[in-house]
Amino acid sequence: MKRIIMIICVLCSSELALAQSTIDKFFQKYQDDESFTVINITPKMFNMFSKFSSDDPDAKKVTELAAKLKGLRILMKEDTKDGQKLYREAAQFLGGGMEELMSLRDKDTDLKFMVRENAKGNIQELVMLVGSSDEFLALTLFGDFSISEISEIAGGMNIDGFQNLGQLKNKQNKKWKK
Repeated sequence: MKRIIMIICVLCSSELALAQSTIDKFFQKYQDDESFTVINITPKMFNMFSKFSSDDPDAKKVTELAAKLKGLRILMKEDTKDGQKLYREAAQFLGGGMEELMSLRDKDTDLKFMVRENAKGNIQELVMLVGSSDEFLALTLFGDFSISEISEIAGGMNIDGFQNLGQLKNKQNKKWKK
């Protein structure tokens, strides 16, 4: 009996470790650096937002998605010369069950979308990294949502790089169509 309880405890603790973001250490490293802008939206805020009611169909989509979100963190540095260096550093923290959805590179900007899915095939964590010659952005979104749900409202969020989520909707994997 003790052995079974120990196995359950180990499995639960490993599940909790996986629930943490793969990029947490990167965020922790820079969150107190005053040269970065840090935004953290808690599950409580999303819960409050999801209770907003409206007759507007776009607002309804946003509130339905908000009910599925558990957190949003953004780490941003503008007017910097080390945006691409920060991008490469942050990308090293990705892995551990993360799957690349899309990467884009042009002359001076790198962009990457990574996801971790749950057992239902929904997104548990979405990470977006953007690094350029003069800025850096790391965004991580937690919850239980589909790529189509987030891409529908991504344009209205006005976050650099999120306009690229519309392209992901068109390139969905079959498992997201379930």
